[in-house]
Amino acid sequence: MVDEPLVSAAKGVAKVFGDEARESEKRRQLSDTALAAVEHSGLFSALVPQRFGGAEIDFHIIPQLVRELAKGDTSSAWVTAFLIHHNWQFALYPLETQEELWAERNYALAPATLAPTGRAERVDGGWNLSGRWQWATGVMHSQWALVTAIAAVQEVEEMALMLLPIEDVEVVDVWHTEGMRATGSNDMVITEAFVPDRRAITYRAISKREAPGQIASSNPLYKLDMLALLSVDATATSVGAGERSLELFTERLHERKLMFGGRQKDSSTAQVRLARAASIMRSARLMFDAAVHDLCAPLRDEPFPSPEKRVRIRMDCAHVVDLVKQGLALISDGAGATSHFLESPLQRFRRDVSTLSGHILFDYDRAAELQGQMMLGIKPPSGTLF
Repeated sequence: MVDEPLVSAAKGVAKVFGDEARESEKRRQLSDTALAAVEHSGLFSALVPQRFGGAEIDFHIIPQLVRELAKGDTSSAWVTAFLIHHNWQFALYPLETQEELWAERNYALAPATLAPTGRAERVDGGWNLSGRWQWATGVMHSQWALVTAIAAVQEVEEMALMLLPIEDVEVVDVWHTEGMRATGSNDMVITEAFVPDRRAITYRAISKREAPGQIASSNPLYKLDMLALLSVDATATSVGAGERSLELFTERLHERKLMFGGRQKDSSTAQVRLARAASIMRSARLMFDAAVHDLCAPLRDEPFPSPEKRVRIRMDCAHVVDLVKQGLALISDGAGATSHFLESPLQRFRRDVSTLSGHILFDYDRAAELQGQMMLGIKPPSGTLF
């Protein structure tokens, strides 16, 4: 099933992303024009419940949208994908919190962090939250913030996802990077901010599908595994970058004249390089599509993925990103020196995928270790997220 209007909208936004890529990189966040294109497209509300004016589409469509966006610019697609995903996370909160978030429009924007680098102390009616969090993708465009903190719930320390207005957040400008510049993933500092109970949910409740919003909704969309969803969203950006790079490389082979005569397309080495890159990208796409299919089983009235399958999805996502990196290296080595000029999308795709591959979701060794443990019947360490 394909949502044609949203796919068409994503393709239109991708063109804007490509046109605005240099400006977004220079600003280290989405340009005003790029952000406006997403806001007007309806993409931000794709996973918002229909009761609040959202599209509430089946999740398997989201990776397709993100792939299309990434063909314009990888880092712009990444921040957009995360901001879409975070609206899915909002739907896990109590209905009164959802009403607060979507009172004025059918989406809200917030960064969200996984690492529990803050602490929340119990106070009357809620929590007193302090900490510093890295990798706050989208913070430069947001009205809210989602952070993970350690909280003592019924005298047991747990990881909790806490929501608070951006006014309670100090943004620290640290995002000076080689790639993924448009994500604006700066640090956030929060000092003794009050978080009411309605804006705090534990990871344990989410993993058991017992968060208030999961109970309130009959749609299995909101009961899918949170970390696996994020992994697939993020991986889609690399797949789109790889696919577009292959298209650009093919066009370049047709056009490029070699210094000592002839066209590059007639070179047997170029033909072999193109075929190898195409096979790598196809392998990445097939593995990626399989991961999306497995994750979305509950949307087909099939059982939720087992822990073993969720670990495999994480491993597959890491492997897909690694395959795309291999394909982009082949393309870069064969595309000539002018492909390294800043106006060339090829160098930007390569830089961005190289940078995003360092995300914890794509830690290849850790993902492989977890899958190996599962395959051998070894229980992963307590507290491991997968």
